[in-house]
Formats: sequence, C-alpha cells, structure tokens
Amino acid sequence: MTDTVDIPVQEFYEAIVVGGGTCGLAMTSRLCEECPGSIYTEDEHQRFHWLKQRGNRVNLINHNVSSKTKYKPVPGSRLYKPKKKFEPEEILVLDAVSDSFMGQWNNQFGACQIPYLRSPMFFHPDPVNVDGLVSYAHLAKRESSADLMEIKNVVGREYSKHQLKKLAKKNSMKSKAPVPSNIEGPNARNHDKPGIIDINMRDWKDFYRPSTPLFKDFCEDIINRYGLHNNVQKDEVISIEYKYINVVGGETGSFGQGFVVRTASGRTFGCKICIVSSGHRGVINYPIKPFDDPHFPEGSCHTTHLFTGKVNFLGQELMNKPRKSKSRSIVIVGGGLTSAQLAHVAANAGIENIYLLFRGPIKIKHFDFHLDWVTKYKNVKKSAFYIKDTDEERFQMIQDAREGGSINPEYYKKTMKHVKDGRLNFMKYTTIESQVWDSETKTWNLKLKTKVESKNSNTDTDTFEELELENVDYIYFATGIQQNIESLEFMQPIIKEHRIPIVRGFPCLTDDLQWNDKIPLFMIGKNASLRMGPSSANLDGARLGAERVGWFVQSELSLGTYDWKTSQKGDCQFCDHEITTRSNSLDDLDAKLDKLDIDSGASLEDDELDSGSVNFEAKDNRKKNTSFETRLLLASGQLNWFDLLGDE
Repeated sequence: MTDTVDIPVQEFYEAIVVGGGTCGLAMTSRLCEECPGSIYTEDEHQRFHWLKQRGNRVNLINHNVSSKTKYKPVPGSRLYKPKKKFEPEEILVLDAVSDSFMGQWNNQFGACQIPYLRSPMFFHPDPVNVDGLVSYAHLAKRESSADLMEIKNVVGREYSKHQLKKLAKKNSMKSKAPVPSNIEGPNARNHDKPGIIDINMRDWKDFYRPSTPLFKDFCEDIINRYGLHNNVQKDEVISIEYKYINVVGGETGSFGQGFVVRTASGRTFGCKICIVSSGHRGVINYPIKPFDDPHFPEGSCHTTHLFTGKVNFLGQELMNKPRKSKSRSIVIVGGGLTSAQLAHVAANAGIENIYLLFRGPIKIKHFDFHLDWVTKYKNVKKSAFYIKDTDEERFQMIQDAREGGSINPEYYKKTMKHVKDGRLNFMKYTTIESQVWDSETKTWNLKLKTKVESKNSNTDTDTFEELELENVDYIYFATGIQQNIESLEFMQPIIKEHRIPIVRGFPCLTDDLQWNDKIPLFMIGKNASLRMGPSSANLDGARLGAERVGWFVQSELSLGTYDWKTSQKGDCQFCDHEITTRSNSLDDLDAKLDKLDIDSGASLEDDELDSGSVNFEAKDNRKKNTSFETRLLLASGQLNWFDLLGDE
C-alpha cells in the first residue's frame, strides 16, 4: 500500500462505527465512557464522581500543572497524560436505514407491533452499570406491569420445592431416554439439548422484560448522557479500505495509516479506528426452493424488506389486489419468533386465513438460547465455550445452544388463541413443494407436503400427505439470514488485502474482536459469535462486545498507538527541537543507546565491572560501550545526554 488518500479534515474522524443499531449505540457510548461499569466497583464510581465535581480543587499526586497554563504536554513528555476516551464529535456512525440510532430496530418493532422485548432487564447497551435499566425504571417510576413483564417459571420464587422435585425427575428421565436417530457424533448427548437446564435458584432476582417504550426511552437517556444526537448519518457504506491517509485542511494536518470509508452517496470518510456493528447482514434465505420467481414485492417479500422499509406489512401490495372472495389469505413461512409476531398482527388486523408453516416442530423457549447461558452460573458455559480447541467446535456449540428459530411462551399463547378462533393454522413439518402464480388475480396456488400426526406414537415411520392452498394473496418469508461475512460488499477490500480464516461464514477474529493484529478494524454483534458465544447476536452480546473492544482501544489510546504524525513541526515552549514520541520499551532504549555511543569517549573493562572498581576516565583505545556501561557513565556525570543525542 504505497498510495496515499487525501481526506479533508471535516471528513476525518478518530473512529467510524458502521451500523446504528443497539450494537452501534453500545459501542459509541462505550468509546465515550472513561469509567465503564464492568471495570470499576460502585465505590470507585462514587469516588470518581466526587473527584469530577471538585475538579482541580483536589490535590492529587503529580497534579502539579496548572489547568490555566497554555502549555499542552505532548506524547513522550513527562507531563503527558494519555487519552482515555473519545469525545462525541470524534466519532461518526453510518447507518443505511436512518439518521438516528436504532432506526431499523424501531422499524422492526413497529412492523411486528412488539409490546415487550424478549430479552431480560440486564440485556442493554449501557456501558456504566449492568443494572442500568433496572435503575432507570425505578428512578422514572415505571415499575408497573405496563412497563415490566415478569418472566414466570424461569428463576426465583416461582419454583416451589414440589416443582423443583418434578423438574429434577423430568431431567433424570430425559437423561435416560434414548438419543434420537437423527443426532450423531460427540454432541449426541449434552446439556444443551432441550429440557435439561442447569440453573441455580438461590439468591437470584426474578427475570423481567422491559416494554418497548421503556427500552426506547432508556436508550434515549444514554444518547442524552453522552451527547450522541448528531453522530449518526444516513448513508450506506459500500467500501472499507486500509490505506495511508493524509488529512488536509485545518490548522495542522496529520498523516498515518487508517481506513478509507466510501458510501453510496459518493462521500469518502477517513478514520483511525473502524468498528463494524452491521447486525444481521448476510445472504437472506429468499427466495427458497421451489420458488424461482418470488414476484417481489407484489407477491411475496422477506422480513428484511419489512424492517428496512422497502415493503409495509399488510400494505398496498396486499390490500389493493383484486380478489375473487371477500376473505384475505396469507402464508407466513418460518419457525421463529418473528413469524409468530407477524401472524399475531395479521390476525388482529382482520386477515381471515393465516397459514403459519413450520419446517419442523414448534420450539418454545424464553430466549434464543438455553437459559444456562444467562443465569447465575453462566460463566461455566462460557468457559466451556472459550476453551474449545477449534472454531469448528465453537460453531457447533453455538448451533446446539440456539437450535434455530423458536417462539417464547408469551407469543405461543397469543397465537394459540387465534388458532382456536379459526383465523390461524399451525402447519408443522410442512414444506412447499410447488407453486403457480396467477398473473391476472396476482395470487398463488401452492402445493404443500405435510406430516400426518398420528395418535399412535409407537409407529416408527412418518406419513406425509399433500395439501393445496388456492388463491393465496401474499407470502411472507421469515426464513432468516445465512451468515456469511464474505457476502458483505463493503468488506471485500479488507477480505482480499487482509485475509483471515473464516468458519461457516463467521470471521476468526482475535480475542479483542479485532480483524487481525495489524489493522484496527473491530467487529461486534453476530459477526463476533466465534469469540463471544451464542448470545453475541443479542443485546447481551452488544454490551459485552462493546466492552471488550472498548477496553482494548482504551488501552491502546493510553499507549499512544493511535497518535498520528503531524505534517507540521510541533510547538514546544522549552526548545525548538521537533517533538518525538518516547519509546515505551526498555529494549528499544537499550538498542538506541547501543546505536548512539559509538564515540562516547569512555568505556568499561570486564575486570573493572567484576571487581566493583570502576574507572570512568575516557580511554580512546577501548571498545564500544554497551548500553549498560553508557547508563553508568550517564549516572556518574561523565557523559552528557545532549552530547550523546547530538552524536546521532
């Protein structure tokens, strides 16, 4: 990389975050936080708050420089204080959907009309306090059932002694049950399988889920706290490259290696650090077989089209169609929570015939993963994940924990009411075998293959039958996204120039969630799953991933790693020498001393060092000094620092 890109100073930032969702908010707020909650205790937070209120009136150790002086210490000087956080104006967030945080998040919750989050209260993007959402609800006096929904039969007082005995008996019976024939290999039986959940029921608070308005207001409170109102710009990133950047304009320019970020609007930005928090991005499972032409958007769409605003759920594509009958008929394909939420909204909107197609059985879980990943002894599971030998094993552990799409108990009860009313049809073990599109009526005729459920459970063979659905007005595919980092167009330059191993579509990042050790590109969210575990794609992974990246970046800031060279000579009130950065390594200092004292005029003999009697008189005929000998000469006053450095 010898080419240099000129970036105007107004388009250059210390850090650029790609994606303005919950991960983007967690990452941006963490970069602006000097005292994150996962590092400091509550007592230390109170101490920091006390010091911040009193400012320079507190006599701290080494606090011997007046705050009113115009002298600004530079890196390498004795009075230099390393930077510990970013200011809001130093960070740019680029989002393809909205010019504010959580634009696509709000679109998704609006389309599905979700009243409560699926995640518990301790999953949130606040970098200061793990119980920040609980504290906010208490201070705002929003602890009623309208803002908090209790998750029953998970942990806490809901489990009586009798229930615990029944659960233990149930788990013991399942451990003795034969392993299903379709599960093979070393993972044929482990505690990630359904029904076996290890939870400590003692000294653990009950789980509550926040309402959508409460969580939205809490995130707005974080934005207000750090002053992040103007950080998000609506623009789609199309390319990220790592190049030499020359920042032009302003009082002083700077030069160094950084990221050139190009957007769909034609703008070019530059930054020192780049964090990708693009969320669920990859190859959408649309169209699925046997669809060759899904007739988008008049005949079908994927849920990503709903969440990005390209199609409105139950919009004009459905309602403005000519119809043969008075009733409307839609098909929703998918076995996850989103499909159940859409079915519930459609039933409440008056759609008469709703067919919810599941490829397998209906899975009912409180969260996307098993409970032992989020309860009190979750570190046991995470430790088992971290000590895996290969990323293939970690991927398999993620698959075992998540098990594909699932529905939580709340929406299962809601949808079952619509089943009883006759509006909704649950079709388990069902696939679409063929389809015919009627261009005149703009409807589908589908041929389905479904499993016949028999009351006789002793039969080993499954019986299937064919069904036909006629005059289906619209098909919504809630079939998810296939994870593939290589499908992201804006990542192609990085993948080509800085190739790293990729396992099942997930990049093999460093433990600090860095792309590799050479470039300061970081990834959080779903793309960091091989390092964070099955909760990486959820709110839990957003905060933990932001903390891991923030801790590393904060450490590098204190070392001056991201300090670029200025294009002009620095200003120093004590001398006219150009400012240089002091080495942080003793080995580097020794190497420099060995390089400089070629003609220092003094040396030490080995026998003098051994005897302890050192003669510091200059001897022209002696060998070149070592760095240790030079240090002794400097300490005795026989050698001057200015003479030594002047020989360079």
